[in-house]
Amino acid sequence: MNHLFFRVAEAYFDVEYKGADDVRLLMPSYAPFNVSKSEADGHQMFTIKVNGDPVPFQGEGEELGQFDCGGINHGIYQLPEGGYLILISNVQGEPACAMRTSAEFRYCQATLYGEEPANRSFGLGNALMIAFAFSGAYHQIILMHSSVTMKDGGGHLFLGKSGTGKSTHTTQWLTYLTDTELLNDDNPALRFHPEDGTVWVYGTPWSGKTPCYKNKQVPARAIVRLEQFPENIIQREPALKGFASILSSCSTMIWDKPSYRQICDTISEIAKRVPVFYLKCRPDEEAARVCHAAIAKVYE
Repeated sequence: MNHLFFRVAEAYFDVEYKGADDVRLLMPSYAPFNVSKSEADGHQMFTIKVNGDPVPFQGEGEELGQFDCGGINHGIYQLPEGGYLILISNVQGEPACAMRTSAEFRYCQATLYGEEPANRSFGLGNALMIAFAFSGAYHQIILMHSSVTMKDGGGHLFLGKSGTGKSTHTTQWLTYLTDTELLNDDNPALRFHPEDGTVWVYGTPWSGKTPCYKNKQVPARAIVRLEQFPENIIQREPALKGFASILSSCSTMIWDKPSYRQICDTISEIAKRVPVFYLKCRPDEEAARVCHAAIAKVYE
């Protein structure tokens, strides 16, 4: 078996595969996060074995429901031994990957489906993203559905339902606010570091339709929940509302009580430390400037 090691949000994971199946070709967005065996060995947050013992693409155990992953629903089943079976379908509803996991997602077994490399790449990418999200729950990491800019030495996360205009608002920052850089446009990671009480936001290999796979990190400077509106109005949210805004935009499995509890604990710490805003806005330059000014005022 061959191994590929990766480091995302200061957490390591291992992709194990047979020599005949060079999965490296299926995961180009992971290249910036690739690390050596000597750096990662013994520190893996999870290990995933690809195309080893086959995992059939059929339900098993107790069906728990559907996991929404970028607008595509994947079936999730609770296995008798306490782990999970996740059936990942492509946008046409065809099989892409079947993955078995341990209870805390530390060990995963994945079988890729379909002959087309794009289908297999989609299946593997979603399997890795799910494994990272739920193993990360036990390491104070949450995977956000968000677009992130870097400016003024920190990261600004823009949240909202699909179609709200997260990427559009980010574009306004990139266009009109100097020295602004895109970190990630779909699934950044937030990590709370209990040893010093800091919260950092990280680029990841998962950035939706925008190819932005940066192995960079900055302190989380602000979290902004967006809503379309005829005017540009911003207000800071109290900690409880901030908690709800963050929770609604991060990957969770509410039926998995241990990981859900861990995620809620992490969000609680983040909401205490990172200012959360509610921005009702138009898709224009003024919205970006109003938002930036409100955030800057907190740090005066």
